[in-house]
Amino acid sequence: MFAARCATSVPDTGCRIGALLAFLFYFAGCVITQNVQQIDRLESVEANPRVILMPPDIRYYLLTAGGVAEPHAEWTEAAQNNFTVAIRNLATSIGTDLTIVDRNNLGETHIRYEKLHSAVGMTVLHHQFGTFGLPSKGNGRVFDWSLGPGVSALADEHDADYALFVFYRDYQASGGRVAFAILAAAAGVGTSTGSEGGFASLVDLRTGDIVWFNVVNAGSGELRDAQGAALAVDTLFKDIPTSQGPGESE
Repeated sequence: MFAARCATSVPDTGCRIGALLAFLFYFAGCVITQNVQQIDRLESVEANPRVILMPPDIRYYLLTAGGVAEPHAEWTEAAQNNFTVAIRNLATSIGTDLTIVDRNNLGETHIRYEKLHSAVGMTVLHHQFGTFGLPSKGNGRVFDWSLGPGVSALADEHDADYALFVFYRDYQASGGRVAFAILAAAAGVGTSTGSEGGFASLVDLRTGDIVWFNVVNAGSGELRDAQGAALAVDTLFKDIPTSQGPGESE
């Protein structure tokens, strides 16, 4: 499960989200994905829908024997690079023109909406997929989340129709953590030895509405190698709308 790895000292909202994902999948029977799809196809005035990928918030950690999650820069860089290659291949297969926003050249608008998306994503996890449904959202039956119309500034800057946002965390156990878990198991105590998971969303830049949202749990693929990254991307973007509607073909 995605989880207990986040009972650590890392000052990262990802830990809070990781703990929430663990909770959600525990009560959902540990399924791999849960998603909501609001549209059947991508729309554009151009030949192909234009999509921007905001810099994916992907991070890897090493779990120490004591359960502290230490950021691992080398693993994170490899995961981000492999993810970028895999998402380009996916974009080709679903018939979109994809632009990846350079994380080293972010403007104020990009940063603002990255932060807003993280906050909205956390709220969606709590109130759409969790047990904390809001009456205003039909207690989880109505999906009408949005980043607001101001996100159209990204559409104007990049001449795009949609934006993809990605949040992903992977916690790998050290040898010391594995040894500790074995000793704990012998004493009848369960201890986490790692987890992975996250979520992705597709935002209509004309309205700010989140038109597709997918949550993934452990087993989605190992981003540190190319083949695993391809599997992870396929899982993360399961059932994402394409440029063709159901039953259509080129």
